[in-house]
Amino acid sequence: MKYYFHLQYKMINRSFIEYGMPIILGYFILIFAFILGSKTLFEKVDYANYLYILTYCILILKLSEVTRNRFLKYCFKSSDYKLIRISENILIALPFIAFLIYLNNFLFIPAYLILAIILGFISLKSIYNFIIPTPFSKKPFEFTIGFRNTFYIFLISIFLLFKAIEVTNLNLGIAALISVFLIFFSYYSVPETSFFVWSYNLNPKSFLIEKIKTSILYSSFIVLPFTTILVILFFDKIEAIVTFLAFGYLFLITIILAKYAAYPDKMNIIQSVLLGFCIYFPPLLAIVIPYFYLQSLKQLKQLLK
Repeated sequence: MKYYFHLQYKMINRSFIEYGMPIILGYFILIFAFILGSKTLFEKVDYANYLYILTYCILILKLSEVTRNRFLKYCFKSSDYKLIRISENILIALPFIAFLIYLNNFLFIPAYLILAIILGFISLKSIYNFIIPTPFSKKPFEFTIGFRNTFYIFLISIFLLFKAIEVTNLNLGIAALISVFLIFFSYYSVPETSFFVWSYNLNPKSFLIEKIKTSILYSSFIVLPFTTILVILFFDKIEAIVTFLAFGYLFLITIILAKYAAYPDKMNIIQSVLLGFCIYFPPLLAIVIPYFYLQSLKQLKQLLK
């Protein structure tokens, strides 16, 4: 088990080196971005605790991916495998817990530890043994696979929406809307194999347009019902609701472009930092979106003509 975590540490360091970044600087940027993002969330959003724990769930669910866990089971005996899964979940929880301690916010800390232990025993495949129907077709796999892997996380978003209705709190309703977009963002965190890109048989520009159109259409299936309820309840605040909806779509587009700007690799630390700054200062999207778009065209030219 010690070798496993040492290997993960080496892989993280190597990813910084591959992108021409000193290791110390890479860790500094990660820590700074996490603190800045956490601080902004708790300052700007009511009921930020729920979004915070949702973010943690999305991160550790990536570690529950079926193929990854199958490989770990091949490499380690059952007891070591479970210990590894729980340990890495707890390691990811530590920054969240540390920030909550800094805020003197102790109520939700046990939830992180409980989730770390429970999900340490679960892989996504074992959560359900039936096919979950979705309104999404098979070709744009991000939403088909993503929804089936994260459908239970939407319960948190629905809970936030119901609480917003119960206490008549627009900020809580906006938090529910944001949480849905956060789930969608996670669908584009892993690049697909080159065959799935090549199979579109489109030029890079048309490919990106098709991806963006699909993401907006499919995300609307879930986002618009949330938005409609908020507009009905808080019609006098319709401008604020529409503004958050628009920024949600803009960030979704930015995530897609960032994904293909790094393709076939995963998004690098520089792109992640740019996205983080955009969250903190949304007007930067006016610069970042064209930049990611041009980079995406450049990367996709290798496969699409």
